[in-house]
Amino acid sequence: MEDVGVETTGLRRRVGPGETSEPRPSPATADAPSPPASPASVASELPSFWKSPLQYLFGPNPPPELLAQVLLDDMKKEYGALCPAFEPISFRDAANLAKNTGKFLFVYLHSEVHDDTPRFCKSALCTDEMVAFCLEHDNMVLWAGSVLQSEGYSVSLTLGAASFPFMSLLISTPRGLNVVEKIQGAVTKEQLTARLANAILRNQHHITASRAQEQFRTEAQILREEQDREYQASLEADRLKAEEDDRRRADEARQAAEEAARLEAERAAEEAQRLQKEREHHARAATMEAKRAALAHGPTARGKDTCLIRFQLHNGTRLERLFFAADTFQVVRDFVDVSLFEKELPIVNYELATNFPRKAWGPDDVSSTLLDAGLAPQALLYVQDLDS
Repeated sequence: MEDVGVETTGLRRRVGPGETSEPRPSPATADAPSPPASPASVASELPSFWKSPLQYLFGPNPPPELLAQVLLDDMKKEYGALCPAFEPISFRDAANLAKNTGKFLFVYLHSEVHDDTPRFCKSALCTDEMVAFCLEHDNMVLWAGSVLQSEGYSVSLTLGAASFPFMSLLISTPRGLNVVEKIQGAVTKEQLTARLANAILRNQHHITASRAQEQFRTEAQILREEQDREYQASLEADRLKAEEDDRRRADEARQAAEEAARLEAERAAEEAQRLQKEREHHARAATMEAKRAALAHGPTARGKDTCLIRFQLHNGTRLERLFFAADTFQVVRDFVDVSLFEKELPIVNYELATNFPRKAWGPDDVSSTLLDAGLAPQALLYVQDLDS
């Protein structure tokens, strides 16, 4: 198994039997590609059907994906549709694809200027047998590159391509890409498929180990991602719980503040009502005191000019007072007001009425005298609450 070590590409070369690890100068042969002096010199070697449209669209360095697709299309036009399904991607992407999927990487370096290329493509590479072999051995990623392009030329140097046609089978290891088979020259389709089959058989355990390692890494990555998701979910749950606790505390604080404000408003309203009632009581007490003082000048004994009035309240309470017959109902109401105030009976709006015959004197009938009302010398009046 060969192992080419080039740091920039990740390829390593294992020394085969009979070889030494010392670098050996490659003999100058007509098969070895000449290094392109510049992008312009590489472009000058391109066939015209490649060079003109690609340089017009992309300049001197078209993207490797486009070059890979153009090479595949041109090979199908030139040698028939039975070409292996080369990936239209860059070499680096092909190597990564082989690594990530645990497959071999089959590399074909195409030299448009080599004499053996047309015969090899028609009789070996682009044949039913090779296509069937690739379909049967689906553990290979297929990549082709032109040595007249910078990427293909760089890969040819890395793989040590000394003659053409050139093919190589590689595997991915933790240290990089290893060459497990190198096929050079115009081999037959039988030789090509046989050497590839033998190389695959010899190195299948490497692929199996690589797949196991990749599966282990994938499972470890999945586990880490799952743990990270669980950790993030836990953080999110903690964050949501903290937000919910903050909202709950804020709601409780708001409700407590609202309740305190409501109680304070009620207390203030009750205090204002109490003060208002107190003021009203003081004012009413002062009024009652004035009325009581005026009533002190009433008659002290019954006579022809007096009138005895008995009052009956709704709760059965009875009152009695001797008035002058010429006293108005205002004097009578003053007596009733003072009596109700002293007994703490909440009656303010009332009328005075006889039972039979039915007569009533309300708050507006204050100017009539007892004599005019026909109540002298005595009468029974019912105090009727107009607000009840």
